[in-house]
Amino acid sequence: MAQTKVKRLLAHSLIGHVGYIRTGFSCGTIEGIQSLLIGIFIYALMTIDAFAIVLALRQTRVKYIADLGALAKTNPISAITFCITMFSYAGIPPLAGFRSKFYLFFAALGCEAYFLAPVGVVTSVIGRWAAGRLPRVSQFGGPKAVLCAPDT
Repeated sequence: MAQTKVKRLLAHSLIGHVGYIRTGFSCGTIEGIQSLLIGIFIYALMTIDAFAIVLALRQTRVKYIADLGALAKTNPISAITFCITMFSYAGIPPLAGFRSKFYLFFAALGCEAYFLAPVGVVTSVIGRWAAGRLPRVSQFGGPKAVLCAPDT
């Protein structure tokens, strides 16, 4: 199901990140708990940043993803900050979100959870599409860019 509202997409992404953080908890080792704490700290900062930008843009009536289309032209600093935050959410190296996921998956391998780490990597790659959608629209989408498939 495709999301059209920005805050709802961020909330769903946050729910997905809880699964990554739970990976560190499931290890039950010191490395797992350390990666869990690093993950919580990094994801808290990214979430606060993303929601702060969305709430600041609410004054300009940004509610839907398509409303982000003119963000790069109207507010370039917010657009760049939002893009960096969303790339970090997606786990793009060398940003903090990548390091957090790296520590979590490395801890999973360290506690011999050989199934959990690859599943986390695969879901992270799938999640990059959703997290990469917002910066793509905010930087390259025109005003009121529509994210629907073209009519055939």
